[in-house]
Amino acid sequence: MAHLDDAWQTDLKKLKRSPQLVKMPRVSDLLGAHPLVSMLPAAVRAPLLSNTKENVKGHGAALYMEGLRATGIWIVSIGAVKWRSQRLSSRHSLHPIFSHGSTLGLYEVLTGKSCLCDMITDSLVRCFFIEAEKIDQLRQSDPSVEAFLWQESAAVIAKLLIPRVFERMTMQETRLLVSTGSAMNLYTKGEDIILEHNYIGILLEGTLKAENQNNIVPPGVLLPSSMDLELLGLQSSEMNHMDSCSAANSYQVEAQAARVIIFEVGRLFTEANGQRNQPGGSFSAEALQLSMEESTGEEQVIITVDSTNKLPLGDSSSGVTRGS
Repeated sequence: MAHLDDAWQTDLKKLKRSPQLVKMPRVSDLLGAHPLVSMLPAAVRAPLLSNTKENVKGHGAALYMEGLRATGIWIVSIGAVKWRSQRLSSRHSLHPIFSHGSTLGLYEVLTGKSCLCDMITDSLVRCFFIEAEKIDQLRQSDPSVEAFLWQESAAVIAKLLIPRVFERMTMQETRLLVSTGSAMNLYTKGEDIILEHNYIGILLEGTLKAENQNNIVPPGVLLPSSMDLELLGLQSSEMNHMDSCSAANSYQVEAQAARVIIFEVGRLFTEANGQRNQPGGSFSAEALQLSMEESTGEEQVIITVDSTNKLPLGDSSSGVTRGS
């Protein structure tokens, strides 16, 4: 023991005399590796990168607070951020953490809403801030870019509104599910939205009305009336106290337009439980094949979904019936 202690003291003295240098990644490398930036067309990426502001935040620092006006977005490159909210009831979340690769505040910038929750650093965080004005310019540059920004924002909103399901997935897994395994639908005023029993939606934009309910405002979870709430980590008694979750036979669009993202429940839980065909449970952005197992008495049916065929905007086969 004495010999080990002497050796440890010697190594410590050497380290103090000549501390090892830690090489930090370059800003361009960090930004280039972030999914939001890397997926943008080169023509709009360069102007955006020239307007980013690098920040290093210590543990416990606030990126933004619930109820305040959103002034921009935060790109998290290194570290972890913890969320908490009065309205969204973060008690339903077991691990309310956003790790590196997350894009925070984008939904609030796209909608002009105040911040939905507090975002507090849970470690040393290296991140980048982009002003809301630059994001507005970015979304106006091309319709496909705006659609991508809505998908990116939906990945965070899904984790906030349905944490017991989406917190089992990494941000990259959630992002991929949103982009390849969901349908982002736009509805006009007066249209009826009828969800099939095995589909759920998230209202991102617009106002809806359902029978015997107040107007439904975004962001909010839309459930068919037959949905088993325990699947989502909720109890029926909680529904009356949550303004971010609604269950109804149909929803009618009250505002000029409404934007809703639709998920198939079986696929959600396939993803959340890690039942993937890829070796080691990893994803491929080029070709993602998922398996969903349904028990039907003594039979077991295996359904394989080829995610390379992305559901387009407004796809009528996404588990939603439209009416007017």
